[in-house]
Amino acid sequence: MRAILYVGCSIEGMINMMKSKLTIVKKYAVLMMTVIVCLCMQPFAMTVQASQPKVMVVDCKIVQKEIIAGQTFDLAVTIKNTGSRYIDNLKISVTSDTGDIVPAEGAGNGFLEELPNGEESTFTFRLRAADGLAEKSYKLSVVNEYDDIWGNPYSATDVIYLPVKLEQRASITDLYVDDDAVLGDSVEVIGSVNNMGAGMLYNVRVRVESNYLEENDTFIGNIDTGKSGSIDILTNASATTSETGELSNVVVTYEDKEGNETELTGKFKVTVNSPVYDNVEKIKDTTTKINKNIIIAVCIAVILIVALIAGTIRRNKRKKRILEEF
Repeated sequence: MRAILYVGCSIEGMINMMKSKLTIVKKYAVLMMTVIVCLCMQPFAMTVQASQPKVMVVDCKIVQKEIIAGQTFDLAVTIKNTGSRYIDNLKISVTSDTGDIVPAEGAGNGFLEELPNGEESTFTFRLRAADGLAEKSYKLSVVNEYDDIWGNPYSATDVIYLPVKLEQRASITDLYVDDDAVLGDSVEVIGSVNNMGAGMLYNVRVRVESNYLEENDTFIGNIDTGKSGSIDILTNASATTSETGELSNVVVTYEDKEGNETELTGKFKVTVNSPVYDNVEKIKDTTTKINKNIIIAVCIAVILIVALIAGTIRRNKRKKRILEEF
């Protein structure tokens, strides 16, 4: 009986030992499977992270070439999908935190259903620069919101700076020149250059362009908003015009802050007469008169001398005859 009990206990112990070993083996197996799965998933995770879609602004262009305060303009923004996968439901927005540049039409948004990897797309926005802005660059944010192929949302913001200029506008007034001039005489051209815009007129210069007057110029300098500069150019009449006069030009040149030049032209009429022929006739008339007077004077002198001589001879003869009679 004892032998049977001993054998039974030994079998039960062996079974318990085997169960314990199996539990340990299971634990090791689960641990190994976990390690294998983690090692297998790591490249996949790296691949997913590497393929995250990225959208960025690659170009922007002002269609009108410049932005004037208080006026509208068109801004073309080009974005590119620099990732390795498609993106879906792209929404692009342009915003200004300070309200210096605002949408002139719509809400300043654009939408694209999908954008393949490596592809570009251009959106054009009609915007307006606020009145009263200073002449400098202003910040504009471009926000791109989109989804990847699994529907995960992403957002990317780029910042661009837009240079705003003030309107330059000038006029020429009070332009005056004597109507008539004589060839070789000095001719004075006077007038005013007026700054009618919101921006400064830089390096204002004025010149005379004419086929009948010698070209000359003058430098005025900078003219502030609402101010005027004086035109005063002295030139010479170099050629004759028709009897009714001919048009000549006053050309005003001014620059903006970047040195870009603008020209403004004013016209005036002047008649240049030739003095040469009139003076020759006067000289001829004067010379003829002088010659005539000289001839007359000589003739009178000769007559007087002849008469004097004849008178003297007659007196001498009479005196001699009287003396002979006595």
